Amino acid sequence: MKQLLFLLAASFMSINAFPFTPEIKNIKLKDGEEITARLCLPDNDVKTIVFCVPGTGPSTYLTKRTTFNYYDELANGFCEQGLAFFTYNRRGCTNSETPPLFVDVDSVKYAKYSPLQEAEDIEVMISSLVKDRRFKNCKIILYGISEGTIIAPLVAERKKVRADALLLHGYAHDNMFDIIKWQNQGHGVMIMVNSIFDKDSDKRISKEEYEASGEQLAQQRGHLFQNMPFNSLDIVADGFIDIKDIQKMREPFHDYLMKCVQNNNYQWIKTSYFNITPHWFKSHFELEPNKTRLLRIQIPIYVFHGEEDANVPVESVSDLKSRFDICNKTNLNVYIFKKHNHDLNFQDVLSQKKWSEGFETIFKVAKSI
Repeated sequence: MKQLLFLLAASFMSINAFPFTPEIKNIKLKDGEEITARLCLPDNDVKTIVFCVPGTGPSTYLTKRTTFNYYDELANGFCEQGLAFFTYNRRGCTNSETPPLFVDVDSVKYAKYSPLQEAEDIEVMISSLVKDRRFKNCKIILYGISEGTIIAPLVAERKKVRADALLLHGYAHDNMFDIIKWQNQGHGVMIMVNSIFDKDSDKRISKEEYEASGEQLAQQRGHLFQNMPFNSLDIVADGFIDIKDIQKMREPFHDYLMKCVQNNNYQWIKTSYFNITPHWFKSHFELEPNKTRLLRIQIPIYVFHGEEDANVPVESVSDLKSRFDICNKTNLNVYIFKKHNHDLNFQDVLSQKKWSEGFETIFKVAKSI
C-alpha cells in the first residue's frame, strides 16, 4: 500500500511540471506589515496580469493541499493563455507543511484581515507590480473567488489603482450577513443533497429517493446523514426531507454563531465554524452589497457561477442581470454552468486531467480582454 501511494505521488509530481516562471515578491504594506506574493509568468511578453483575490480564511500564494497546489494549477491555466497570474499571502499567513490547510497563521497579524483592509493591501500590491517597467502598461484583471468577489469590486470602485476588468467566480450578491444566514438555514446543504438524491427535481427528497439502492447513494447517506433513518430527518413529518427540516436542525447553530460574533468569542468561531475573526464578520456586515455596488462600476464585469453552487445562490446572478438591464448598463457578462459547484468543478483537472467548462470559459474570457 505504501509503495502504491509513493508511485501515485511520484506520478502526480511528474505530471505537474508547470511551464511558467515564478517570481517571489516581498511587499511592504502601508502599516509596515510585509507579505509574500508570487507572480507566475508565461513564456511570452506579458500584456495582462490576472490578479487573484482569494476566498475566505487563511490562504497563501500556493494554497497547498496534500497532493497539489491550487494556485499552481490555476497559474498553469492562465499562463497557457499567455497571461501572468498573481497570488499572495493573506495578512498573518505563511506557507506550512502541516496538513490539511498547509498554512501557518499569526493570529495577531491575521486579526486585521477584513474586506476593506484587504482592498487597501491589494492596492499596494498592484502599485508595486506596475512600478516594474516590464509591467508598466499591462492590463490588470481582478479575479475574485467567493469572498474575493466582494473584495475585488471594492478595489475597482475605489479607483486608486489600475483595474481593467473584473472576473467574479462564485459570485456573492448580498451582504455577508445574509449569505451566512442563507448557508446556515441549510439552503446550500439542500442544493448538494438534492443533486444526489432528488431524482424528480422537486427540490425535496421522498423516503423512496432517500432509501434507493446504489453504491453512491449508500456512501452519501453515510457521509451526509450518518445513515440516520428517514423519519429522524423528516423533522416536520410531512413525508419529505427539504429545507424546512434542515432549517430546524441548523437554526440553533446559527443563533449561537451570531452571539459569538457579538461577544467577540473568536475561539469558539475558530474551532466550531471557521478561522475567521469577529472583526471580519462585523466589517463585512457593515459593507454595501455587490447588488448595488456593482452598478457604479464602469469596467467590464464577468460573472461565472455554478448552477449547483452550495455557498451562494445561483438565483442572485439572475437578479444582478435584471438590475443591470433596468439601469441600461451593458458592462455585465454572465455565465452560469450546469452541474457545476462553487469551485466550478475544479476537481476535474485533478481527476480527469482536463479543465471544467467553467474554468475553460474563465481562461478564454481573460485572454480576450
